[in-house]
Amino acid sequence: MTMPQRIALLAVALPFLSIGISYGLSVAGGHVPLCIPWFEGCSTITATGVYYPAAYVFRAGLISTAVIAIIWWYCVRAWLESVGEPHPHPWIHRLVAFAIAASILLVASISVLGEHMVPSSEHRWLWRFHTITAVLFFLTTAVCQILMTVRMRQLQQTLNIRFRRITSKQILAALQLLLILALVVAVSFGLDKDGVIEVIEWWLATLSSLYFATTYYDWQDFRLTRHEQRLAQNVSAHGEANV
Repeated sequence: MTMPQRIALLAVALPFLSIGISYGLSVAGGHVPLCIPWFEGCSTITATGVYYPAAYVFRAGLISTAVIAIIWWYCVRAWLESVGEPHPHPWIHRLVAFAIAASILLVASISVLGEHMVPSSEHRWLWRFHTITAVLFFLTTAVCQILMTVRMRQLQQTLNIRFRRITSKQILAALQLLLILALVVAVSFGLDKDGVIEVIEWWLATLSSLYFATTYYDWQDFRLTRHEQRLAQNVSAHGEANV
């Protein structure tokens, strides 16, 4: 398993484990109801990480997730450059920069979260800061993944991405686009009751996390460091010598 593959797996596992554990702790503490939030919208993602001890897990896990996401986007850029991109398309550099900036916003958003923000009426500016930075992270990450999918579709043959792999990217990107449109409609027409916004939030976070895993098989032969490249070349040369 290459280093980029490990990064892809961590980018998926960390948020799921962190939010899952913090949600369980918050339910046990009586702070959020027990339900299936993807369908019932009984709680926001933020609510699972406000009260201690869940807040410790939530903050540590999602800040680590943001760091891994930054490394993942760096791997994407290095991967594209390894096949001669993005010299003809410098916008890819800007796209990755936007995605990395969004991950930094997640760090800022989660850093202020905790029980010290209760009651919310006395800490409105903290809640607003958290909400704005969190929303910017989710929306920017989703948009960057959608645009990245378009570019990878164009480079499918160059990058040697198999049909089923690009299909998984396209499905996740299309679903994220639909969720963003649904969010715009819900906010514009005041359809934010009965947990509609919460359901969209949970699904958007889930799909953007799953997207990170779609590069796992793409990066099977991709080496991020020169040391890994040398090891791969030595193994290949050793195999040819034995033949």
